[in-house]
Amino acid sequence: MRKLLALLALCGSAFADYEYDLTATLSEGNYFFQEQEKFHYDVFRIYTDGDATVTFDNYDADLFSYQDEYDYNDPYLYLYSIENRVFDGTSGFAEVYTLQASDDDGNEELEEGLFFYLADVEFSNELVAVITSYDPESVGTVDFKIYSDAPLTVVPEPATILLVGLAGGALILSRKR
Repeated sequence: MRKLLALLALCGSAFADYEYDLTATLSEGNYFFQEQEKFHYDVFRIYTDGDATVTFDNYDADLFSYQDEYDYNDPYLYLYSIENRVFDGTSGFAEVYTLQASDDDGNEELEEGLFFYLADVEFSNELVAVITSYDPESVGTVDFKIYSDAPLTVVPEPATILLVGLAGGALILSRKR
């Protein structure tokens, strides 16, 4: 019995303290071109106070393409860390990002598609997750979880833009008074 309790205690310590269940939406409005092909994406900014170790686990996706040759349900994850943030005068801040990790098939054993899985990604303060697809012209949803050893604040990109816009508007109003 003692061995079983010790084993359970060991297994329990391997699980993350925090779990976040998220859905990325790859829509027509968000896209970039790579090698002259259009890819849709969604962005999440992930913040923590200090250091965190996270795992990204894509467990479901519903992606489709209007082009027949692209019929794979294959989400792709890119993780970027901020290398440098520069204040360039009154026009604002410029950020330089570095690709920290990427994956599109870490969960190959799932029958529904080639899903991403990245374990033990370490970062300090801020991480940017870009969810897209392996195939161009794919839209739909991607469900994934983030497991973390520290509390996180996860902000989808449209909300980030809205918050920056509101803060900028408040600053302009306060300066006029």
